[in-house]
Amino acid sequence: MDGTEPSAEQKARLHKVADLLLDIYKTLAEMRYIDPQGIRPGPHNITAIRPLYEKFGLDPAVVYLYSILPYIDTDVAGNSDFFHGGAFANFLDPEDVEQGRDPMYGSPEGDDYESEDGPYMRPWVTPLSMMGNHQSVIIYDARLHRIWIIDQESWDTTDPKAVKGLKASKTDKNRNSYVAIPNRPAEEVLGDINTWFRTLEELPGSNGEQSGGEWNSWDEVLDLRGLYRKNGWPDNFDGDAFQVDQARGYAASMAKDHSEQPVKEVRKFTSWAKFGDQDVHRARDALAKATTEDEEWSSRYTIWSTEQRIARNQEEIKKAEEEAERLCPGGVCQKREDLPLWEFEQLWHEYRWKKESVDNARNWAEGSKDEPEREREFLIEQRRNEKEALVYQKAYEASKADAERLCPGKTFESATGIKSLGRKDTLSSIQDQKDIIFRMERELEKTREWLAQVPQNAVKTRETVTNDIKGYEEGIDGARKSKERDEKWLAEHGNTD
Repeated sequence: MDGTEPSAEQKARLHKVADLLLDIYKTLAEMRYIDPQGIRPGPHNITAIRPLYEKFGLDPAVVYLYSILPYIDTDVAGNSDFFHGGAFANFLDPEDVEQGRDPMYGSPEGDDYESEDGPYMRPWVTPLSMMGNHQSVIIYDARLHRIWIIDQESWDTTDPKAVKGLKASKTDKNRNSYVAIPNRPAEEVLGDINTWFRTLEELPGSNGEQSGGEWNSWDEVLDLRGLYRKNGWPDNFDGDAFQVDQARGYAASMAKDHSEQPVKEVRKFTSWAKFGDQDVHRARDALAKATTEDEEWSSRYTIWSTEQRIARNQEEIKKAEEEAERLCPGGVCQKREDLPLWEFEQLWHEYRWKKESVDNARNWAEGSKDEPEREREFLIEQRRNEKEALVYQKAYEASKADAERLCPGKTFESATGIKSLGRKDTLSSIQDQKDIIFRMERELEKTREWLAQVPQNAVKTRETVTNDIKGYEEGIDGARKSKERDEKWLAEHGNTD
């Protein structure tokens, strides 16, 4: 990194990048995706981290940009997903600075940009977002003042205004080089990203995996676009009302998913059945081709254990079909007239869990007074949880009023036959462990009996069966310990969820 200062013209371009990125962050805050208190506008004091910039040989323009970019404190903001599956970048964080030299996780080697496995991020190039779970990264070239939005897996652009597939003739030997991928002027791209959010062409958290179900843009029950429009986005937006509707929509979606579990269980066990038949067929072929006693007995054990699994699966199919017929007669899992009860039931539990999260964070903060940094983190979490709990309280109260008005005289249990959508109570958990112990003890006894007939010469087969027996024994021991813990809790606290 040389000591050359960026020119006044280049500084103006860099400030434009920072300003446009700040506009995007402000839009996301306006959309209630991030808490505005989590936005950290520039300029920043970079004295402490400057040696790291120098270590990586960053161009003065990139260093200057890092000092003026807005950053997101995700602990305060509440979300970390940014755009097209990428995450917010913070180049005051050493980890992001280091990863910024390999944002596509290409694992470059050496310092020759022209070599096949060489570096690909020139000193004057930087990401403006970080990699999420694969997906896209925004890359900015401070010399060209252009931006690429690159998908890691397809190695193509995800910029809707760039033409996919029309790559320039690639002459780079470097397999990590991105220069042939379509790109556009930086100010156009950043301005468009803000516009796409404001027109709802893009939704906050879309394609990200850290934002939670409340921001699932594919959820038709939640219908984020519809909620934004309903609440006046963008010109007359009622953010408070949006958040309440969002909580209610998320609860309704969760309840729908829960209601369909009986049908999904039937599908799951039915799909497993075909795999069992295939395994038996392969094992019979292996038995016919066996040339040693061990191979013969190994195939016999595979056939026997698979047939046992098939029999258990048939039992599960029968139970699942009976449960599905009881709760989803004719394939209908939710009656339209009962939907307010489903939403209210789910919201009651979501609201309870939000309140518990406030208490938990408060307790953790009080227990961390000797560790100021941890205490600060828990206090931030507590404040964030308090805001979420307030939203869910309002959603719960509105849902309760609708359920009482639209479903007079009915409760969730009387309408659906389901006791609760919440966590299992202690008695139910104890019964589950008893059922597990009973089933595994039965399988353990059968397996021990089968082992008794295996010749001593079939060493590998005996080892395989013995390991399975050990697995059953460990599973039974774990279930017994869980049952004992639940029984102790029951004695001390009564039946709770």
